[in-house]
Amino acid sequence: MEATRQLYWNSHGKGLMYVFALISVIIFTRGCYKKIWGWQQGRTINYDHLGLRFKMFFSALIKHDQGIFRGTFRRIMHLGVFYGFVILTIGTSVIAIQDHFGIPLFYGNKYLILSLLMDLFGLMAMIGIGMAAYKRYIDKPDHEDYTLDDAVLLILIFLILFTGFVLEGLRIYSTQDPWAWWSPVGLLFSEVVSITGLSLRSSLSVHAALWYIHMLLAFGFIAYIPYSKLFHMFASSINIFLRPFSPIGGLTPVDITSQEVENIGAARLEEFSKKQLLELDACISCGRCQKGCPAYISGTPLSPRVVVQDLKRHSIKKASFFRNRGETFNHVIPGNVISKETLWSCTTCGLCEDKCPIYIEHIKRIVDMRRSLSTESTDYPPELQKVFKSISEVGNPWGIRLAASDGLDGSNSPSYWTKELQVPLLSVKKKTNILYWLGCFGSYESRNQKVSQTMFKIFEKAGVDYAVLGREEKCCGDSVRRLGNEKLFQQLARETIRNLDRYSFKTIVTHCPHCYNMLQNDYPQFGGHYHVMHHSEYLLELIASGKLILKGAKANSRKVTFHDPCYLGRYNSIYEAPREVLTSIPGLELVEMKNNRSRAFCCGAGGGRIWLDDFKEQRISKLLVKKALRTEPDILASACSMCLTTLTAAVRSMDANMQSQDIAEIVYEAL
Repeated sequence: MEATRQLYWNSHGKGLMYVFALISVIIFTRGCYKKIWGWQQGRTINYDHLGLRFKMFFSALIKHDQGIFRGTFRRIMHLGVFYGFVILTIGTSVIAIQDHFGIPLFYGNKYLILSLLMDLFGLMAMIGIGMAAYKRYIDKPDHEDYTLDDAVLLILIFLILFTGFVLEGLRIYSTQDPWAWWSPVGLLFSEVVSITGLSLRSSLSVHAALWYIHMLLAFGFIAYIPYSKLFHMFASSINIFLRPFSPIGGLTPVDITSQEVENIGAARLEEFSKKQLLELDACISCGRCQKGCPAYISGTPLSPRVVVQDLKRHSIKKASFFRNRGETFNHVIPGNVISKETLWSCTTCGLCEDKCPIYIEHIKRIVDMRRSLSTESTDYPPELQKVFKSISEVGNPWGIRLAASDGLDGSNSPSYWTKELQVPLLSVKKKTNILYWLGCFGSYESRNQKVSQTMFKIFEKAGVDYAVLGREEKCCGDSVRRLGNEKLFQQLARETIRNLDRYSFKTIVTHCPHCYNMLQNDYPQFGGHYHVMHHSEYLLELIASGKLILKGAKANSRKVTFHDPCYLGRYNSIYEAPREVLTSIPGLELVEMKNNRSRAFCCGAGGGRIWLDDFKEQRISKLLVKKALRTEPDILASACSMCLTTLTAAVRSMDANMQSQDIAEIVYEAL
């Protein structure tokens, strides 16, 4: 006799099953339609590289790679549940095909192998559910705000699997199945039934009743998916497929010259993109984004996870409103759903996006909401209005006006440049190899002026053909854009590009990662295509070529720890160049902080935060200094204008026993 088993054994509810299946599919389809309809209310998105996206998507799905499921425990948990349901779905589909089309798929060796796989993978799924319950309700490492939906889903899935195995055990017990060893979990349950001494008649009655319960649980589960957190199976998968290929922190492009663009930014749900609305359902509220978030840790009201979940609740409320026209609904999000204080708290450091397992773009969402405030200037804090006015009128945040007589040879160079340096101006040279871009801090802020002067001395020492723009250099617009003033940013960008295109140069070098990021990643959107290098990369190039000969650290056996600037590391993946510069200095020992490179802590100044009054408390930078002090360094090195400013102030205010220096200053001391 060929190995198989009778389909719908001891059951007479096949017709009723199809009725419930139809109801379940209708409810499921309606729920999915409502979700997709909600996403479609957003702005259009365009995506390329479809072949690569499919390849990466299936790789992530099949392997559950560690880039998405970080942590061995979680990865095993998801693998068990995922592959358990995949195999059970395949087995159920095989049974349905045989039942409907008479194709003998559930016979012989195919039956035995499939029975074994369904049992083993079903058990894996049960173990995965148990692990999830342990993680949520016993270990609780992330947060404690799990909802009733979380518990219902775990219980429902567990009951479906458990009742399925009990049914299999009752069948094996009642039929004395000769191939029971190929269903080991079911065989175990049959042994339990045998121990209870249940009679054959009773086992048949229990099996028949439990079959209906199992069926209702299974179809109820299918119907419930679009209305539960489990819908993230579909939404998260789509979001992974639509993952951005651009660097972290990329912003929504806006053509402010287009007459079709009525609103800049997103004050209402429909003003977000389709992907941003999809992300509200994709988010699994795991809390990884807020772990390490400098704004959240320092006590501000910002939590990237809460922002997404609040917007999700807002979208649900909006959908409910359209079903109940008797309610009044406030569509405006900033100041109502998300407080303005929350929006201004973000440093745009990008750690939330780096840690998100499903590639949710938090920065783009927050900046879009900030942009919506630009329609009314009164929506910006007074200190930001002052900064915008200064940049608009004189080209820098401090509002410093440079007289035509300031500088060298009656030119327009800033007055702090000493005559002994003989800094060449591009307006005079017209052509150069290196255009050194100082940035607002390198030009006007006293601590970073020293870095600029040091770089000039290094250029002279190495015989570099370089020049600067001097008074012609205006703010690149980094803070302006991240704060949401897109119109002023585009005005600055276009003016700078027109100015740069008047001259001939090979490479722009800057010691400010914010300027680097704008020139490298944002300006190409407006036709500004340049070869840009951060000064850490250029210093390494000078050292490697022998143009700079390093004699050694100022004192023997000095220890230095390096802080990875957010806009240099996470935004542009420049991690090794500054480290190689430091390790090339004889007598200097590099010691790493616990969280470095892509997981480095923020100094707190990014995203325009440095211009806000409450930034003066320097809560975030002091937290960073405390982390650095654990390595017991002599020097806290950085490679960013804003980081140097904030860390120098924090070290001074904390009376910390270490120096805060830019890597260029450390290199120059070693010459």
